[in-house]
Amino acid sequence: AVFDGGVGVPFFALSDADRASELRADTEAILAASRDQRAILLPFVSGRALVVAVDEDGSRPGVRFAPAEVRLRDVRRSAEGHEGEGDEGDEDPLAFERLSFLGFREEDGAPVFAAEVKRCESLVREAVARNPAVTGRVGRGAVDEAIVTKDAKSVGPEMSRKDAGLVAAAASLLRWQRNTRFCQKCGSPVKIVKSGHKAQCANSDCRAPYYPTLMPAVLTLCTCGDYALLGRNSKWPRGFYSCLAGFVDQSESLEQAVAREVLEESGVVIDPSTVRYVTSQPWPFPCQLMVGFRAEVAPKRVTVSDAVCDARTPPGGSRRTYEEDAQSCEVSFPPTPTLDIAELRDARWFHRDWLRAQLGKHVDPREGGGREIPVGEIALPGRHALARFLVEQWCDEPNAERDGSSSADSVALTPPSVAMTGGHDCESLPLVPTTNRSFAFRVVEMNLPAGSNGGRRIITALRFSPTGGGGAPTVNDHARLDAACEAEAGRIGASLRLLGGGQMCFRGGEISESAEIDDEDEASLLIVLRNGGGGDAGGAETPRVDPELVRALVRRAYPMHDILIPGAFEGGGDGTTEQGLARRYQY
Repeated sequence: AVFDGGVGVPFFALSDADRASELRADTEAILAASRDQRAILLPFVSGRALVVAVDEDGSRPGVRFAPAEVRLRDVRRSAEGHEGEGDEGDEDPLAFERLSFLGFREEDGAPVFAAEVKRCESLVREAVARNPAVTGRVGRGAVDEAIVTKDAKSVGPEMSRKDAGLVAAAASLLRWQRNTRFCQKCGSPVKIVKSGHKAQCANSDCRAPYYPTLMPAVLTLCTCGDYALLGRNSKWPRGFYSCLAGFVDQSESLEQAVAREVLEESGVVIDPSTVRYVTSQPWPFPCQLMVGFRAEVAPKRVTVSDAVCDARTPPGGSRRTYEEDAQSCEVSFPPTPTLDIAELRDARWFHRDWLRAQLGKHVDPREGGGREIPVGEIALPGRHALARFLVEQWCDEPNAERDGSSSADSVALTPPSVAMTGGHDCESLPLVPTTNRSFAFRVVEMNLPAGSNGGRRIITALRFSPTGGGGAPTVNDHARLDAACEAEAGRIGASLRLLGGGQMCFRGGEISESAEIDDEDEASLLIVLRNGGGGDAGGAETPRVDPELVRALVRRAYPMHDILIPGAFEGGGDGTTEQGLARRYQY
């Protein structure tokens, strides 16, 4: 089950029925449809769909349930002369006026109806068990044991696209009927008419009409270059992220809603001129229409200064050519979100390469049998959801940083932005490195050789490696790391500038056996960076790099880690909070 599936129809859209909305007010036509020998009923019990567990087959992978449809003639025949199972005086739940008409099924033209059948559930189950269209899909085991009630939202992804659309449409319509019982103007009872699609006040002096509620909501994938902003609601499991979303206000355009919701939830300001409609999806749980957008966010920029570097040229490199081509490099990165904790529990920027590696690895624990999402990784909505479609579509696009240099030779020569020395690349980096282990890091600039298009590119990267003694990096630790950087640049014929460095330590992530699946405190991850070095006992004298640049590079490979740089703004910075943390967390 995928969002578009090659047919251009979003999941949960009613795609297997001709709605025949022009017939809803024609009582005679709908009555004739209900008497059709092919007419089927989708039964619901207390708002939950009656479904049947079916055997999976290769032609429909992932399909584990189907609607427990019943031939309307069978259930009516069974109900004849049978007393209802509810209170005396209640209306017959299978009476014609209680049926909601959904349309004509595409595959065989059968009229499709839905109804709440709690008062005659046992009769309906018996009729389902006699329906050859159902029994033929159950396979082994008793049919009556395979019939269960499920929430339409949770069971939909485990049904075929056509079945999920029918069940979702029926569930939403019946829910609206249950919630629309009295007139909002005069308080009189309302009567459901027009084959279930309209409610009208029974008061002859009022006669106010009401129609099924539809609540438009915007779903936005915010991007900043090669980064995407995803958030997590406080009700969601730890590690489950999605696009930012919110309902449209009165007298508000969809584009205005995009800008307002993103700002309210994450504190990030989008560029209004970049808001672009992508597609929409019905989400009838209870009555939303999700409208998908893309929006761009202006990046923050840091120019790497020549003053903070230890310039060296590896064997075979040409530093003179490097300096003629570019005296400094500008690095861009997304702005830091400032959360409204009443709206979101968390919001983070994820690099496109990191997200590509995460797609399909994990599922929502609420839908995956309660399997926990590993610390340091994330799960996205299922492939039936619009949010997943927006993320996958964006991940399929080429990286912005490779624009103009997409030839095979230049891509092959592009070193990873973050890597451990010793042959590790970005894909093989551990998502949660060994905790409480000291690493030396170095920020470098590599001026790559000209590709087939004749251009040269500057790559700013971070390299780190474990320290030999497990404590603060020594002169020898940094020397080994610098030598590894020079060797890497020499292999691809790049010029190299060794910038500042320091020490980094990964902490957190150890979850005890007694911790809950959504425990936030034990699952928190932290990277402590000591930017630069003062030559303390056993330490090495190392230049300091702009802390924003260090953060941007580290977050590219470790977006699930929070970053603390003690003393990052000492010496004239404006980060008063950071200065307080520095006094508290100094080694």
